[in-house]
Amino acid sequence: MSSQPPPDDPRAPARAAFIAPETRWIDLTRELPLDLGGALPGVRVAYRTWGRLDAAGENAVVVCHALTGSADADRWWTGMFGPGRALDPERDFIVCSNILGSCYGTTGPTSPNPATGRPWLGDFPPITVRDMVRVQRELLAALGVRRVRLVVGGSLGGMQVLEWALSYPDLVEAIVPIATSAHHSAWAIGLSEAQRQAIYADPRWKGGRYDLSDPPAAGLSAARMIAMCTYRHKASFEERFGRRLQTADLFAMESYLRYQGQQLVDRFDAATYVALTRAMDTHDVARARGDYDEVMRGVRARTLVVSIDSDVLYLPDEQEEIAHGIPGARLVRLASGDGHDAFLIDVDWLSDVVAEFRGRAPARRATISRPTATPRALDRQEVSLLVLGKGKVGGELLDQIGRQRAALERDYDVALRVVGVADSRRTLLDEGGVDLSRWRELLAAAPETGPFGLPAARAVLDRVGRLAIPVLVDVTAADGMEAVYAEAFRRGVHVIGANKRPLAVPLAAHEALVAARRQHHRHHHYETTVGASLPVLDTLSSLVRTGDRVHRIEGSISGTLGFVTSELTKGFALSLAVRWARELGYTEADPRDDLSGLDAARKAVILARELGLRVSLEDVKAEPLVPADVLAPGSLQDLYEALRRHDAELSARCAALAERGAVLRYLARIEVEGDRADLHVGPAEVPAAHRAAGLQGVEAYVAFTTDRHYEVPLIVQGAGVGGALTAGGLLAEIFKLAAGHGAR
Repeated sequence: MSSQPPPDDPRAPARAAFIAPETRWIDLTRELPLDLGGALPGVRVAYRTWGRLDAAGENAVVVCHALTGSADADRWWTGMFGPGRALDPERDFIVCSNILGSCYGTTGPTSPNPATGRPWLGDFPPITVRDMVRVQRELLAALGVRRVRLVVGGSLGGMQVLEWALSYPDLVEAIVPIATSAHHSAWAIGLSEAQRQAIYADPRWKGGRYDLSDPPAAGLSAARMIAMCTYRHKASFEERFGRRLQTADLFAMESYLRYQGQQLVDRFDAATYVALTRAMDTHDVARARGDYDEVMRGVRARTLVVSIDSDVLYLPDEQEEIAHGIPGARLVRLASGDGHDAFLIDVDWLSDVVAEFRGRAPARRATISRPTATPRALDRQEVSLLVLGKGKVGGELLDQIGRQRAALERDYDVALRVVGVADSRRTLLDEGGVDLSRWRELLAAAPETGPFGLPAARAVLDRVGRLAIPVLVDVTAADGMEAVYAEAFRRGVHVIGANKRPLAVPLAAHEALVAARRQHHRHHHYETTVGASLPVLDTLSSLVRTGDRVHRIEGSISGTLGFVTSELTKGFALSLAVRWARELGYTEADPRDDLSGLDAARKAVILARELGLRVSLEDVKAEPLVPADVLAPGSLQDLYEALRRHDAELSARCAALAERGAVLRYLARIEVEGDRADLHVGPAEVPAAHRAAGLQGVEAYVAFTTDRHYEVPLIVQGAGVGGALTAGGLLAEIFKLAAGHGAR
């Protein structure tokens, strides 16, 4: 058994971030015969466990996940876990493994074909639901399980549940198939085929032999959009979206589907989607077993069948058929307006029903037919946010979440819960969620504990790490946060940051931080460190990921100095321009970081490291915008007085430039030669025809000169600084992270 994931395709690191650090792997070295013919020479299985196996090996519970789910059942079915819940780690040994054919650690189309050394992709051999269950059985045997108290799962997971009961009747005591069928209907097969055809129609599919760095993303996105329409009910979509417009020419429903499609592209694989939907189409419990009715009568396990009255994918009559066919089976129906997805939404109700079926007192009692009119949460992936920093950006972020939370949750299926806020003096922590209408008042009333840092931060991170999708959001400008990030990663906490300092630390410290993130498979997003809400790093990452070679990066990457030089060009004094920039919240805490070029140098290092270059701040040739005496340590008033001494000098320089048809700007340049680079930031006198000359206010730009964009560089341009903009960029990254933790 191993705690390390296998080598995989170029997109594997992105998917690894959706695999919990507690995941383990086991290699089944024996050849696995496949149901439809052929064999796999060996299978690696990714799995999670909760609780302890008893001495007799008889307290196991198997959880089976759905189509694009993973082994992280405690993340996508959180409400099913805990004392008084359906799955109690104090009493059960709970096992959930990533299914055969998936891409979250278990052997599948993205795994290497031993015969070629290249990923299988579209050449992965056909598999069935029975093959998935056979692999799970091998895993349980290796773990020492001799008896399975319960097998539970919904959708494709429910198909596995039925196969468990039929394939291993002497092993399984009880089953709970949810929102599933005993044989894939023509309706379901047709929907699967429509989704596959969307993938096949993408030119990048290339018969299943596509470039993993340039996959059929449009096809996979379209397939997901089709599927999303079957996971809900018309009434649910009408209630949430109706004919509401998201923009002038885009319905909210369209925006929702496009968002969902893109999120799956970021975390899944097209060949995997094809292989698993084909496996679902083969599902028929009677195949090669005989008469259907006779097969169903052969199920000996105690059975609870859960149906959803508004399910349009696996209709209620399919669960009725299962319940009527299995001797002594009990059927319960969830009254919901949310369709197939209700088994992921009404988790409290479901947990109570399953706990009751198991003879356990549920944590909360619920009637079987819950009134649909009761107000409740929609299908939302919960995210727990610990926000560090309450200044211009942090305060704006908290206020944006407070104002927009309901609309964001409605449109994007993500429930944001701020569980903590910290500033330089206090830390407020409430696992139940901070009241965002009073966060300033509550933080001010919290006891003084000093800045958020080690070692005290470990206890807070321990608590946050136990919550649903825990995320540390760093909007401070504090030094030493790389150590806090590493501790967060070790506790399963993702990090989203606007703080440049941890990304520009000395090379050894930076490489240690990257190693910690990779080791614990956590996300670290920092798009807003360069260009606020501009997609600078995302654009650069896309260029690198798709094999383009970057020769030069040039631009005005300091919105602050863009504003200052723009005001100088208008004839305003240097000291006034810097004071205004500070009052508007554009500068760093100490404007000397901007004026010296240090802030721009940090951004240059971040960009260069995204290219894989081993550079440090010392490698950047940084020229200040102002004379050296201005940068002497001191108060803000000292700075303004020093700037006033140079007002006339800078004004004269700008006037002389204007007479020549030129302007003063502050630019960064990275020249790349192989694995080396020349990095420079400093003031530049540019002609009116230069793209930097036309920048206004805090506008910034970055130009990428690459193999593909050699004659005409690829430009990213827009406002490069501002609390609201940076907060919006952070929100976008939070949603991007959350959307990858899907269950279906």
